[in-house]
Amino acid sequence: MPFSPQSPPSNRRAYTLLALLLSGVAGAVNATGFVALGMHTSHMSGNMATLGESLATGNWHGAELAGQLLLSFLLGAVAATALLEASRHRARGRHAAPLLLEVCLLGGIGVWLSSVPGTREPTVMWGLAFAMGLQNALVTRVSGAVVRTTHMTGVITDIGIQLVQMVTWVREGARGQGARGLLRQVRELPTAIQFERTRLHLGLGVAFLFGCTSGPMLFIQYGAATLGLPCAVLLLLVVLDWSPAAARPLPAPRA
Repeated sequence: MPFSPQSPPSNRRAYTLLALLLSGVAGAVNATGFVALGMHTSHMSGNMATLGESLATGNWHGAELAGQLLLSFLLGAVAATALLEASRHRARGRHAAPLLLEVCLLGGIGVWLSSVPGTREPTVMWGLAFAMGLQNALVTRVSGAVVRTTHMTGVITDIGIQLVQMVTWVREGARGQGARGLLRQVRELPTAIQFERTRLHLGLGVAFLFGCTSGPMLFIQYGAATLGLPCAVLLLLVVLDWSPAAARPLPAPRA
């Protein structure tokens, strides 16, 4: 598992960079999509609630749109998983296909929004939801289901759990050693391998918030061209994924 203490430090650093960059991309796309289209296209819990509320109140248009976004997100997850399965035996570029597909989607949507400013075309929302499903499945697969980048509910929950575990770790490690032992445990806390995921989840929250803030600010000033920034980040990840440093030995053929 890439984010486990047993995996090589270089692997953990590489996947941490991947997760942080994609979290920033997701925050930017989600918040920019809301400013441009009035919908959070990565927030499937909210869309599921909207679907239920719309069905309960007879709002068939709202139910239809929420259902379409849920389906688009699901299809994006299916597409990413299929692409990852098809490339899992490659030495390099194992994640390039879903990343490039997301680049094409976001780039195409940016061009569409530039051509028709102010549009609320549902197809654009479907594309953004598909892109977020694609990205979420990609990070879920490569992290061993440890990381999600398109929503923060689980991340914030994990941070809350881990904060209690950190206090317990400090208390147990300093038991019977007085103030000096307590101070030593507190000093060691930031580098303790047990809390590497805590640092990762805090980073994900900061990256998502940065994307949520910078995306709308840039969109208000520069319009749909803002989507070029997430595309640039994704292309950088594609280049890194194809670099020699990302290569791994291929499995030996079975006898």
